This record gives sequence, structure tokens and C-alpha cells, in this order.
Amino acid sequence: MRFFLLIFVLIAVLNIIFPRFSWHMQYGWMVKGKDLEPSEAYLLMTRITSALVLIVVIFLWSNFF
Repeated sequence: MRFFLLIFVLIAVLNIIFPRFSWHMQYGWMVKGKDLEPSEAYLLMTRITSALVLIVVIFLWSNFF
């Protein structure tokens, strides 16, 4: 269980710091020939969602351990 919580924390922190990386891993490989970038709205929503996930995971981690 701790391993999965640690993985979620690492992914959330990476998404907060490097949201473009998650976009390239999820969608960027599908459009290799084109010079496309994620929108600012996508980057903002990725950061907000990752921060919320991080808060929930830390809350769950503190209650279970």
C-alpha cells in the first residue's frame, strides 16, 4: 500500500512541476510530425488536479499510517 501511495505522490509532484512532460507522454507521441504544444488551460488544469490528488493522498497517508 505504501508503494502505491509513494507512486501517486511522485506522479502528482511531477505533474505539478512538469505538466508538459505528462502531455507529451499522453498525447504528444500521437502527433510526432507536427509542432503542437498543450494549451495553457490544459497545463493549468493538470497542475490543479495534481495538487488536489497530492492533498488527498497525503491526507489518506496520514490517516492510515
